[in-house]
Amino acid sequence: MTVAVKNIYFAYGNTQILTDVSVCFEAGTFSAILGPNGCGKSTLFAVMSRIHKPRQGVVKINGTDIYDLSPRQHAQHMAVLSQMGNIPEFMSVHDMVMQGRFCYQSFLSRYSDTDLSIVADAMRCMDIMHLANRKVSELSGGQVQRCRMAMVLAQDADIILLDEPTTHLDLKHQYVLLDMGRSLAQRGKTVVAILHDMTQAALYADKVAVLYNQRIYAIGTPQQVITVRMMADVFGVDTVRIGNQKAGLHVPAHLV
Repeated sequence: MTVAVKNIYFAYGNTQILTDVSVCFEAGTFSAILGPNGCGKSTLFAVMSRIHKPRQGVVKINGTDIYDLSPRQHAQHMAVLSQMGNIPEFMSVHDMVMQGRFCYQSFLSRYSDTDLSIVADAMRCMDIMHLANRKVSELSGGQVQRCRMAMVLAQDADIILLDEPTTHLDLKHQYVLLDMGRSLAQRGKTVVAILHDMTQAALYADKVAVLYNQRIYAIGTPQQVITVRMMADVFGVDTVRIGNQKAGLHVPAHLV
């Protein structure tokens, strides 16, 4: 499914956050959103996921305004790994991941064998089967993040939004999660991730969009967008790029 963000304006009170933001994310692609802290990346995700309604502009899924979809339909189309939202401490990991199937239930229906199988597959993918009966309150931050991702996988939506997905994860599980995002895109899903690591963005993303000063600074392939000039303009750091054509490390020039 294609997600089209068109001419979005959003403000918290009198503080403008997004100004005339337009970007399109296509099915079968892994896209990364980059930008400095406070530039509006998570706000853009909140607009796309209907947590915040923009003052102007529209978000469309395959040409349909997201506000023309019921909450259940929207949840079936779009799953979000968010930095927000509390999970009851008494909830078990299995029950937490099962919440991903909630949008497929009717008022009186119960979870089916299919639901249980999808949840088990999601837990295996994120290497948390051994945590199934543990309480969420007993887990580390990295373990909770993997459980959140399993819940997103269980939702089985065609659009996956990942808000800083590698937060709290050790290096191994950062790449496990990013590999999963890449695999989902290769299976035809639309995957969009907020990332801070430029090298990871270059390795995994088909498209990169950079937010800066409330607007889209640049959109293109990682090689087109992640440049020495962008690092200076957007992040205010004078860098030297070290690496090959596929991926490079931007090192502060004064350290080289």
